Amino acid sequence: MAYLLKGVRQADLVNLAEELQLPASPNMKLTELRNLILNSENYDEELTRDILTIIVETRIEGERENSLSNQALNRNAAGQSNPYKYQPDIQKLIPKFNSGETDISLYLVIFERYMKRFNINQSDWVSHLMGYLPADIVQVLAREPEEQAENYEHIKKLLLKRFKLSPEVFRQKFAHHQKKAEGTWRDFLFEAQNYLEEWLKGMEVDDFEALKELMIADQMKKR
Repeated sequence: MAYLLKGVRQADLVNLAEELQLPASPNMKLTELRNLILNSENYDEELTRDILTIIVETRIEGERENSLSNQALNRNAAGQSNPYKYQPDIQKLIPKFNSGETDISLYLVIFERYMKRFNINQSDWVSHLMGYLPADIVQVLAREPEEQAENYEHIKKLLLKRFKLSPEVFRQKFAHHQKKAEGTWRDFLFEAQNYLEEWLKGMEVDDFEALKELMIADQMKKR
């Protein structure tokens, strides 16, 4: 993957590996770090590319500030070999939700991935989410009782309900979902998995026996 080499320094890939929770060492070479990242079990090219972009921009900004101010950086022993420690700016990574372009269920899956990736406590997810939603939706959610206002699962259910995404709608989306002409098979797989998971979750299917009953019932409806 060229994006892991072009304009990238060894320290950038060390920071990237650390954010991806991979066992990286400041002594590893560029090719070793690149292989470590590409061969990781949960490698996600889009997410990895986004994080690396912010890492590089952060480094370049730090170098520019250092050049202008001509002040030495205060480093500790670990910082000597890795002076520009990446601090993730989630606001730059997650796009705002647009109901005209994005399926709210898919958007929430992506949002949750970023929250988990950056180890954000679930108790803080709602406050983060509010910053990405349109003002009219935020106003509706703000009317919720205080004890429910910070409950992410509760807010998620309200959003799915607002956009009329019931278990039956998810079933239909899963059954009739097709690959978009401009999309990839990876996109198709991600979307289909999400529709299936939301359908099963809405039907409270949490074991194999319940899944069999649901599949049989679904087949009977088609007869």
